[in-house]
Amino acid sequence: MLCAALALTAMPTFAMAAAGCLATASHIPPPPRALAMAALARQEHSAFGGQTMDAEGRLTESGDSEAEDTRHAPGALPAWQRVLRYWRAVDPPNARLPYLVRFGALRAADRTLLTEALNQASAAHLEGLGVGPDQGLDSSDRRALEVALQRVAVIDTPWSAAFISWVAREAGLGADEFVFSEAHVDYAGAAWQAGIDEAAGRATPQALRACDLTRTPPRPGDLVCQARGASGAALDSFEKIGEVLAGRPTGGAPLPMHCDVVVNVDDAGFDTVGGNVLQSVTWRRLAFAPGTRLLDPSYLPEGCPTDGAACVDRHMSRQPWSLLLQWR
Repeated sequence: MLCAALALTAMPTFAMAAAGCLATASHIPPPPRALAMAALARQEHSAFGGQTMDAEGRLTESGDSEAEDTRHAPGALPAWQRVLRYWRAVDPPNARLPYLVRFGALRAADRTLLTEALNQASAAHLEGLGVGPDQGLDSSDRRALEVALQRVAVIDTPWSAAFISWVAREAGLGADEFVFSEAHVDYAGAAWQAGIDEAAGRATPQALRACDLTRTPPRPGDLVCQARGASGAALDSFEKIGEVLAGRPTGGAPLPMHCDVVVNVDDAGFDTVGGNVLQSVTWRRLAFAPGTRLLDPSYLPEGCPTDGAACVDRHMSRQPWSLLLQWR
């Protein structure tokens, strides 16, 4: 009840920001750091082998999976190490994330604790305790097991928000401008609040504001977002997801979401890049509705009626897209 009340209070104020969203999209070019985010996302897409989905949501080119050890050039990081690097944007001091290691039990194991156990079993450590020689793990065996744990944790810990956080941090955003988080909902909520503050005439350091994707043309560097899962199906509009974002504090109740970075816009549509899409960094084409610069409604869950023979099936890209996080 409290969340709904907060949302209803915020809606009239935020509705006044819609004109600002449209004016920004129509008349203001994306700032340099937005373009840097788009360039970084394109770079990572290429480094991951170029996985691509067409405008109908079909996979047309497969890339590297998150745990692969393929190196496309001498000295290049393989996919699993690139994902670990994304996590540094979320957890730079501790390097604890990603930590989940699932093995069939009700509760997943913690990678950092397992790594500590490996260190305790190293030959060097045991020799220091007076055990040996030829006891425990030598350095190469210990490293092999540590890498195996890292690769399992990369698979078992969702990393799409870490990817966005890394792109934002690498583009030069600071912690006062963007909420670096393992959950998309944290930085989406900050952008929602920024829009409310901005519409009310209050200063905000946040770099992005929340806009209605169905009414606002995207620009390179903006983020396009959707709610996911069973909860996402019910949050299929800007207003509905706003009710949750308006009353949720950073780090609050989970809300599965996904966001992509807009990397290119043309007259027919726009291209995005997202992390952990089909276990890779994936390029996605999204078409505009004919004669507009707005997302075609056929991408939305209700966009294709069962008797709509002329409606294009968007397959894996048919999602509850609702939120545009726009550079201010």
